[in-house]
Amino acid sequence: MKKGLTYLLVAGIMTVSFASVGLAMKDHKEINGVVSKIEGDMVTVTDDHKKDHTFHVDAHATKKEGEITVGAHVTVDADKSGHANSIKAKAMKH
Repeated sequence: MKKGLTYLLVAGIMTVSFASVGLAMKDHKEINGVVSKIEGDMVTVTDDHKKDHTFHVDAHATKKEGEITVGAHVTVDADKSGHANSIKAKAMKH
C-alpha cells in the first residue's frame, strides 16, 4: 500500500511539473519576419502573412544578435506581453 501511494505521489508531481513547463512555453512566441519600423525601443516585424508584430526591445534585457535595422530579416523570441527576450538578424545570402 505504501509503495502504491509513493508511485501515485511521484506521478502527481511529474504531472504538475509537465503542466507547468507547458504553460511556461505558451508564454513565449517566436516570430520570423522583416523589420518594418523602429521607433525608440519598439521594433515592428512584418511576418510572411503580412501581419505586423510590435515588440519592446530593451537595451539591457533583450539579447541582440546582428544588426537590427529596417529591412533586416529577424527571428524574435518574445513573451506574451510583447517584450522581446531576444532578436536575431539573419545573415543575408549573396
